[in-house]
Amino acid sequence: MRTFFLLICILEIVSVANATSKKEEIHLVTFEAPPYLGEKLPEHGAGVYALREIIKKTNFTLKVTFVPPLRAKQIVNKDGYAGFFPVSLANLPSGFKMSRVFYRTPWMIAERKSSPILWEKTVDLIPYKIGNVAGYDLYKDQQELVNKKKLHVESASNDEANLLKLANKRVDLIFIEAAMFEFLMKTSPRLKPFQKDLQLNPRIVNLDEYGIAFKDNKQAQEQMAAFNKAITEEHFTRLISEYFKKHPALNP
Repeated sequence: MRTFFLLICILEIVSVANATSKKEEIHLVTFEAPPYLGEKLPEHGAGVYALREIIKKTNFTLKVTFVPPLRAKQIVNKDGYAGFFPVSLANLPSGFKMSRVFYRTPWMIAERKSSPILWEKTVDLIPYKIGNVAGYDLYKDQQELVNKKKLHVESASNDEANLLKLANKRVDLIFIEAAMFEFLMKTSPRLKPFQKDLQLNPRIVNLDEYGIAFKDNKQAQEQMAAFNKAITEEHFTRLISEYFKKHPALNP
């Protein structure tokens, strides 16, 4: 009887220890942006891999839900989500705070080689028909011209569809992240016939600085504080390189 009682006590202690040691989950929303983010990519892409490895150093674990870009800022407002990524400070919605910046990438114009775009300022793009993925925020000067109905921007469901519209001359140029362009032109069977027809314009639209948008509430802000202590841009970049060494076919 005494042995049985001791066994029960030990089991209770182990149960309490397991409960207290169980890590809390950070549930984030994101969207398809291969090779960095992708529900069907190995380990959900280079970006998710890097973030998961970094969050392992905290008392949290990472859970990611993929949705179309247009829905990301809508679904994240539901209970159970801590925030969404990637986000830049210029496009941070109200009710959220941005983590430390951990990734920088050029936002570019893709064009047909036969019809290169000559431009210096956003107003120079007014004569052209522009493609942009639904849910991708425009920059302030671009949005102002759209609101004034001076800049003609058409939506596409994703970056591959946007590039196909460009290749088929349905738009004159598109906005796209540089690595995304290189990856899709290299790997997409639908874009293979156009590999020699499309290129990136040499002028950078903007150098984006990305982080995670955390909700402005106590729980999410505690998670952001832990994340900010663990993350460095150098570590994130090193993990991205590590991912592409593991999956060289995905390297843009």
